[in-house]
Amino acid sequence: MSDNGASSIPPQTFVECGICKGNANISWFCKNCPTSLCDACATTHRTTKQYKSHTIVERTYTVLRLFGPAKIAEQCEVHPEKDISSYCNECDAPCCISCLVQNHQRHEISTIEDKYLDAERRLNAYYKQLDTDVRPTLEEMEDQAREDVKEDNFTVEKVINDINEFRKDFIQNFNRSCDDLITEVNQISKKTTEAFEGIEKSKKMIVSLKKEIEEKIERGRLDIIKYQPPKLESLIPTIKKRKKVDISFEPLMKISEVMKESVGKIKFKEIVREVMHRSTMLRSVHVKKLHSFDSNIGATSMTTAGNNMAWVMYCDSPTMYLYSDKGKVVRSVRLKGSEGINGMAITQSGEMIVTCKDKKMRRVSVNGKVSTMIDTAPFDCEGVCVTNKQEIVVCMSDEDDKNHVAVYSSDGRSKVREIRGRDGQGKHLITYPYRVVQNGQDMCVVNEYRNAVCVDERDNVRWVYDGKQANLAESFGPLGICVDKYNNLLVTDIRNHCVHYIDREGGLIQVILTREQTGLMCHWGICVDDVTGHVWVGNPLKKVVIAKYLK
Repeated sequence: MSDNGASSIPPQTFVECGICKGNANISWFCKNCPTSLCDACATTHRTTKQYKSHTIVERTYTVLRLFGPAKIAEQCEVHPEKDISSYCNECDAPCCISCLVQNHQRHEISTIEDKYLDAERRLNAYYKQLDTDVRPTLEEMEDQAREDVKEDNFTVEKVINDINEFRKDFIQNFNRSCDDLITEVNQISKKTTEAFEGIEKSKKMIVSLKKEIEEKIERGRLDIIKYQPPKLESLIPTIKKRKKVDISFEPLMKISEVMKESVGKIKFKEIVREVMHRSTMLRSVHVKKLHSFDSNIGATSMTTAGNNMAWVMYCDSPTMYLYSDKGKVVRSVRLKGSEGINGMAITQSGEMIVTCKDKKMRRVSVNGKVSTMIDTAPFDCEGVCVTNKQEIVVCMSDEDDKNHVAVYSSDGRSKVREIRGRDGQGKHLITYPYRVVQNGQDMCVVNEYRNAVCVDERDNVRWVYDGKQANLAESFGPLGICVDKYNNLLVTDIRNHCVHYIDREGGLIQVILTREQTGLMCHWGICVDDVTGHVWVGNPLKKVVIAKYLK
């Protein structure tokens, strides 16, 4: 892997410089010659007058495949007899020379070589992120998981020992209680047994007495005269008459109730271990305020312009200002005839599409020329964005409840379709469209002060975010929205003075950029600079805060 992330030449390939024929430090390739170059010859090639117009690039596998002698051409699907040579950015399709003439005139075209190189750079950057971002995150999660498992195993072992000790004590106490019941029953039985034994004793005494009397009679009269037998009453034991004893055992609780009431329960504290969504796996959220400044106007809409700069617009001002991240005005544009600016988007060519309060969309060219593009009357045109196909998407609202999001062609001359967001019952959920952004192939729309709705290419609702997941004091009040490079959404909440950070599936990641973290209140306009990772948030009170929200 080279320093710029491009794929390197396989090490087993023998390479020599096309000029000096050496084989040391062959790092460059001249696309015009075409030939490989060492560092020294590449320097000479660049400075020699004869070759100054030549394009020298880092020598990579893709460069050699595309420009070297072993170039492999791909055939056009429409015209198989011709090679693909170009790529139409507007149609997002590869083209041969015949395709260009027939279907892509006046479209923005790139060479297939540049498109390949762009794709290679993008994939190599992604490849690099796998090592620099994803892998360390997974390793950190793995280490944490190991610690968690170790901690859980120790805790589980202790709890099991406690349960076994309890079982031992419980069985002992249970057996003791049962033994006490048996003793009590035996005591009841003993009284009856004692009475029975008294009767048996009296019966034996009668037998003995009868025998004794018989002997006395046989011996003579004198013995009979002197003999005084015991009184008959003494021969009958004294036994109190009692009621019949009805002995039965009725357990106070069923065994299941005993277990439920006596055995106990496992109580545990739920440990929330955050495993970030795949779309946020690369970074962890951590807000750090960097700068803040007072703007000339309120910031109800904001758009990044690169180089640590952003455009700030206010719905009651016809002038928009380009600020540096230090709060310095770099440039301003006044739209004559406009009462205020609702939103702005920048096209791939650098032109600005501006929606105005007077129901007109204006185009501002790179050199600052302003022209009316679309008259949206009777609809108010609110938020606007430009898709990856360079279509213009505008939020439309009126008083007749026909609100929708309109999609126009790149030149604004034709309306391609309308977006209303149909749910499973065919009901339209885009009711008060105020801001719109593209996220992948989906469109995410903020319904003013209500919710955020995501629709797919067929206008079917994928999800609705209503802010309830955040459990905040006030009801959700969304007004601004933007997308970061991880396809997550940042939505401003003017009522709760914060930003809701949402993943692309509509789930809340975290509430960030709160009043406590930034000192800002009444959050409205928002934009993200993907290069620096900084987020700009503004309010109608002429205050702008710039913060870093990802580690």
